[in-house]
Amino acid sequence: AATGLPVIGVGGVATADDVIEMMSAGASAVQVGAQNLVDPWACKKIIEELPHKMQKYGIAALSDIVGRAQRA
Repeated sequence: AATGLPVIGVGGVATADDVIEMMSAGASAVQVGAQNLVDPWACKKIIEELPHKMQKYGIAALSDIVGRAQRA
């Protein structure tokens, strides 16, 4: 917020919950890195799981949660 630059969440992203957590912390984009070495289908699985997790948590759009943890 101090610089107005976008934040990219990097490190430890392996699930849709990790994506939601990173975005809640302020990331407007998330990188899946090492998990792709563990599971070459990791990104596909995360993308498919994300809408279900969003529905579970009552998130209409990911943009709605960017930085939510900072506002709490």
